[in-house]
Amino acid sequence: MVLAEACLSKLIQTHCNTDACEITVIVFIHTHSRNGNYNPYSHVILAEGTFFTSN
Repeated sequence: MVLAEACLSKLIQTHCNTDACEITVIVFIHTHSRNGNYNPYSHVILAEGTFFTSN
């Protein structure tokens, strides 16, 4: 979950051409599929917009 946030953060910082922005990310692990089989995967919710620490 930390890796997902770090990758998205770096991607947004590269896109904005600054290291002074922070993003809001919700990441959680889903471990089972609908039929009950063990199938771990991550859900990632990225909030629209960024927070600039300089403001």
